Amino acid sequence: MENNKIQIKKIKINKIQIENNLFKITDTNKNIFIGKIIKGSVNFKIFNENNEEVSINNIEEGDIIKIQTSDKKLEDLHEQKNSLIKKIIIKNKYTFNLESSEEFEEFETDTDEYFS
Repeated sequence: MENNKIQIKKIKINKIQIENNLFKITDTNKNIFIGKIIKGSVNFKIFNENNEEVSINNIEEGDIIKIQTSDKKLEDLHEQKNSLIKKIIIKNKYTFNLESSEEFEEFETDTDEYFS
């Protein structure tokens, strides 16, 4: 029986790579965290501080994130041990301001003539 230890770590992202159907995050301590890419989607979820699911596009190099992992060896990799990504929690980067949004909508309609 295989013992998959679930861990939650706070890391700073040094590098993000996509290769061989794998999504890899390398932190500033050179630890590698891996998630599989299946049919164009990663097999883990990303949430913000409000526990709302967000897009993978919200993750950037230099970000400090909380990452939930399971230590498990993937059959298709020759590395001894990989931290398999289960869940990522990111800080809220942007706040939605309804008033600014309404002003932007008005601005959009006023500028339509500039693009015709």
